[in-house]
Amino acid sequence: MSVFILSSDPLLPAQAALQAQQAIPLDPASKTQPSPLAHAGAGDALILADCPRDFWPQVLAFLQRGGGLVSLGRFPLAGDDALFRDLNIHEALAVDCATAQVINTSHEYPNQYQYSKSFPANTPTCGLILMPTKHKDCANESGSSGPMDARIYPLLTANDAQDRAIAAPVVLIENHRGAFAGGRWVLANIDPTPAFWAQGGAAALLDWAQLSARGATEITIKPDFACYYPGEAASITLQMEALRASAISEWKAQLSVRLNDQLVHQAALTLHTGQHGPIFQRFTLPFAIAAGCYHIECQLTSAEGEVRQISQGFWGYDADLLNSGAPLECGRDYFSRAGKPVPIVGMTYMASDVHRKFLQLPNVAVWDADMAEFARMGINYVRTGIWTAWRQVMFADGHAQESAIRAITAFFLTAKRHELETCFTFFAFTPESWEGSNPYLDPRAIAAQKRFIAAIVSRHNAASHVHWDLINEPSMFDPQRVFLGPRTLRDPFEIAAFQNWLQAKEPDLNVWRARWHVSPADLPDWSAVRPPEPTDVGLNTTEISAKQHGIWLDYTLFTQDMHTQWAADLAETIRQIAPQRLVTVGQDEALGMQRPSPFFFAPAVDYTNVHSWWLNDDLAWDTIFSKTASKPSLVQETGIMHVEAPNGRSKRSEAELSRLLERKYAYGFINGGAGAVQWIWNINYHMDNINESHIGACRADGTRKPEAQISDDFGAFFKIIAPLMLERELEDIAVVYPFSNDYSNRRFAMEATQRLVRVLQYELKVPVRAISEYDLAALDAAPAKLVLVPSPHALCGAAREWLGKTAMPVLFTGPCDLDEHWNSTTPLFSETDTQNLQREASISIAGTRYRASFGGEKIARLYQGNRSGQIHRHEKKLWCPLPLEMNDRTEPLAALYREAMHLAEITPPIEWLSGEQAGVFIQKLSFNEASLWILVSESANDEVCEFIDNHNGQRYRLTLPSERAVLFACNAAGQLIASLRDHEVQAL
Repeated sequence: MSVFILSSDPLLPAQAALQAQQAIPLDPASKTQPSPLAHAGAGDALILADCPRDFWPQVLAFLQRGGGLVSLGRFPLAGDDALFRDLNIHEALAVDCATAQVINTSHEYPNQYQYSKSFPANTPTCGLILMPTKHKDCANESGSSGPMDARIYPLLTANDAQDRAIAAPVVLIENHRGAFAGGRWVLANIDPTPAFWAQGGAAALLDWAQLSARGATEITIKPDFACYYPGEAASITLQMEALRASAISEWKAQLSVRLNDQLVHQAALTLHTGQHGPIFQRFTLPFAIAAGCYHIECQLTSAEGEVRQISQGFWGYDADLLNSGAPLECGRDYFSRAGKPVPIVGMTYMASDVHRKFLQLPNVAVWDADMAEFARMGINYVRTGIWTAWRQVMFADGHAQESAIRAITAFFLTAKRHELETCFTFFAFTPESWEGSNPYLDPRAIAAQKRFIAAIVSRHNAASHVHWDLINEPSMFDPQRVFLGPRTLRDPFEIAAFQNWLQAKEPDLNVWRARWHVSPADLPDWSAVRPPEPTDVGLNTTEISAKQHGIWLDYTLFTQDMHTQWAADLAETIRQIAPQRLVTVGQDEALGMQRPSPFFFAPAVDYTNVHSWWLNDDLAWDTIFSKTASKPSLVQETGIMHVEAPNGRSKRSEAELSRLLERKYAYGFINGGAGAVQWIWNINYHMDNINESHIGACRADGTRKPEAQISDDFGAFFKIIAPLMLERELEDIAVVYPFSNDYSNRRFAMEATQRLVRVLQYELKVPVRAISEYDLAALDAAPAKLVLVPSPHALCGAAREWLGKTAMPVLFTGPCDLDEHWNSTTPLFSETDTQNLQREASISIAGTRYRASFGGEKIARLYQGNRSGQIHRHEKKLWCPLPLEMNDRTEPLAALYREAMHLAEITPPIEWLSGEQAGVFIQKLSFNEASLWILVSESANDEVCEFIDNHNGQRYRLTLPSERAVLFACNAAGQLIASLRDHEVQAL
């Protein structure tokens, strides 16, 4: 073995000590002789602090030949991202270790203890964002995982006062496949100090150099099944492979098996790795399996003294555990179990070792450790499922793989052991079709999907803490064009379904010709009707060629109905097998994307969801407009997308990510939101996806990012106040979401309702609830004191009829005489004179004239109801002819909403005493014997907030930190019960 040294700083005082051990310094500036690195590779190691770019190709070639690497410095390669990205490290983010108390060794490599005193626990370090996976396992699947070419292990961790690993200053990357296969790299991500050298730093570098030079040996322990039934015999395989010749060795293994922490078996094994692939040692445990959780620990020691600790596990099926307890139930707003409210603080989780391959490579020991931590944190809901490779679970239609089904059982048992509700997702984006042609409409595809679902559900039909999610973030119909809106396959099933759907709505083709403005020559008969492509439709105000128009609304509504029909059909399959178990669909921010919306598919499911990812400026809107009138809505997936600066580096720090996540969690509980679920516990670096390689509560090395604390904080808070969350009062104001506008070819409903939320909930501090244009009758059962219809322009006949008849106060803005296809119809208000809009207009509200501005393309997109410049009142109905939500100024909109609330005799729930603080969201949720206050800062500054609860007169004062959230609960008299993070709240 040769050890080389490369650094612009001569690593004094280590240089002499390293050279005394025959370490060879490299001179990258030398032009007179070849570098000795050129003939080195596997079995050798390089200690490196930085590298001149001209010399980098030689270093890279050395690593590709299997050479070992020891990197020293807080950031690899002195933070040169152009170089470290060649090592499949996409980013290195600064880690704040200020709260670290002690350096610990890792579970996998326990023999690093002698170096745990080499530097203080709070030494600044970094977290690595890995991108070793460059391919997909399933090329045509959006959620596909990829080859696990590399693994990262912490060698030393910095732990806080609660003994939680919050950083890994020294990590080991093992390259199992790919360009660096067999190579081992130790990255000591610290800047060495004199104390480091005094505490044996040079010896540490040499030891790590020897570890890396030996190369990687891949070791796994695999039970044949993750779950055995009582009386069966369990067979285990110990698999080892030396991935370079330098790694070949003799290994002695000490293996122990425990059942529910009681030792039941021990064994000693000797294995010899070789040059010709992996070796396998199979054995059968010499006893019949009993019910319970089995843990396998295997300590392996090589002839060279390397020590590895491998953990595995499996279950003996425990029906009593799996089926005991009451199932989760749904009320109007919240979940409950046995009559007690269950506000959700959740986590998405597959596995922290193999991620989306958790059903193919299950490890109960890993699941058990992670889920024990979830339970400690106060997490009560685990979201999991199959995002890819459905054919690996059921390759042949109707014949599911027994090993996969048993892995699911083991996962459920592990979650139940820790009293975690599990939501299992069957499909993602579009459902697997098997041999069908259309994933939603082909009877063959649907039959296969039912067989797939039935195979899983029937094995767990009595599981008390399990429920089912049909599909994650569905799109219609084309699997190759997800997230874009409705996209046709134009297969025979879809064409026939669309024609039949239209005829069921209206059998007279002449009516459709009139609605769509097409002639009999263009549409001679029903057989000529085809689902439109976006390129067929005039989606812009100016088009080059003649296109279709009104058909886009009807096609989008058709896709909504087809998704709802599909969901209802599959949900019924589940309910026939597992009655009283919840069924849902996990949708993202699809409301403004013309994709399946909770407002349409809610009748098919027990609760709805939103995944709050992209709309960070409209997080309150996200929650409000996913909540239907009668069912809970959960922020079922939330996290922070990776945002790049113009130079390709990460724009946000770990602290900023944590603060944004806290705000997203807080918004998950506003307006009766049922809670929040983070995506995901552990970063998934085994996908060909930069974004996924950045997202998660824990880094690739397994240590906690600051955002993991958010689940801790919310879990502790809601555990205290959950019993108080009974009989929530509804918001006084209901906002109609105008789908006829949103699904048209001139849509701006999303923009209008987002502006409404920004003005009402942030500036006026008045809460609202949402209602669909197609479900206004729900307000008859739960009346509002005021109904807002924000600039819809196009509106369906049923909604127009309801608005004309209702006795509830209504504020309507914009033109009132356009039907759902933007054709003229009977106006709702007699003063109508619809005409084009100009950029500048004015409106008189309560005796004050306000300026309204419509910039950009709005004068091409919008109309006004008349030019009067006045608000028209008809008994309890107000009409503003200007589409005021679409104007660029908030002052007239705030004045208009104040006037409407005055008409409706609405008293705001709070009196705000702190002046104008538009960056502060506040809402009071009122329960029968308590209240929950939610404040969220979108301000750059800490804000001192003072306000009065108009219900009981209680006055409060608190400081809301910049970018953070404060939640607190009070009893009916306004006295403080608890606050998030014990934040100081003064009740004056």
